[in-house]
Amino acid sequence: MNNKSNFRSEFDCLDSYEAEKLSSIFSMQKGNTLFVSEIVKTIGSEVVVRLRDGSHHSILLKDKKNAHQLSVFFKDLVENKGSILNTNYSQDKAIILWKHYSD
Repeated sequence: MNNKSNFRSEFDCLDSYEAEKLSSIFSMQKGNTLFVSEIVKTIGSEVVVRLRDGSHHSILLKDKKNAHQLSVFFKDLVENKGSILNTNYSQDKAIILWKHYSD
């Protein structure tokens, strides 16, 4: 039996520009796919992502804790075949509404 669970994840970014960038990069694209293909590395409070087009982008978060939480979020999203419902930001906070399916 598949159970659908909805979640809200929030990430404190360095500033509103970084929050807008994170919410944009993690939004769903055409065909219900995610634009981010992987998190390449985390360096302190910086997360480097690879996009589907092969380009790399850096997202600066408030601290190491938020950077780690973003990495864990992405891993959980991929492993549970999750999908993004909505992304938004308010000031320096990126907000991602998402769901995943579990057996």
